[in-house]
Amino acid sequence: MDFPKIEFSPMTLEENIEIIKWAFFEENADISVHNYTTQYFPELAEIDLNSKKEEVYELIRDVVTKDYKKYKDKIVSESARYNKLWNEYNDKYFYILSNFLGTKFPKNIKKINAYVGLIPTFPRYLDRFSFSVSTNLEDEKLVEVAAHETLHFLWFEKWKIMHPETPRRHFDSPFNEWKYSEMVTDPILNNKPFAELFKFTEKGYDSFYELYDHGELVMDKLRNIYSTDDNIEEKIEKGYKYICNYFTKTNTKNN
Repeated sequence: MDFPKIEFSPMTLEENIEIIKWAFFEENADISVHNYTTQYFPELAEIDLNSKKEEVYELIRDVVTKDYKKYKDKIVSESARYNKLWNEYNDKYFYILSNFLGTKFPKNIKKINAYVGLIPTFPRYLDRFSFSVSTNLEDEKLVEVAAHETLHFLWFEKWKIMHPETPRRHFDSPFNEWKYSEMVTDPILNNKPFAELFKFTEKGYDSFYELYDHGELVMDKLRNIYSTDDNIEEKIEKGYKYICNYFTKTNTKNN
């Protein structure tokens, strides 16, 4: 069986700048992207948030350009290191993932592009089957990120089969379909047979581990659902129903 190959390559300076522009103004409370960005580029923390956007963009361009030129060789060498590291897992992982979800990658997807640059968070692009990562990732972290991001691609292929009525915009924040897709990486990748392939422990966004339902962690309840002998379709449906009910209840209490 043929599977797509993840190919890591250096992102261009302009691509790097555009990601930081987005990340600086991102307000997703589940991820805290803005805070990650100012920690990664401390100079950006000094920007007056009341400044005109055009002025902020110019400051971002200056900061990113300076570091990109300084670390360009590092970006290139890290891309090569990541390719060598991930190649050991590529076909094994996609074989297990396809069997677990009971679905395949689209036939036209032969390559998954992974762009390496100076970034604080790792965006994925569902429609293009690509994602971005930073330099200086330890081996286990790089493998975790690659597994996590590519799980999303096949997960939503499965979702579109099960729920073809779902609007495309619901695959992104702040919709429940997006939240669910980010939460299930834990119960899936930490369960057999993935745990037998990988050395890492998968962990989603910190904010999801702060959610409690009658004194029990929501993430623990999701893990329990995915640990049953139910088929994958039943697990997906039970998990989705659970988190939708949970978010509906909590939103009602907050309003």
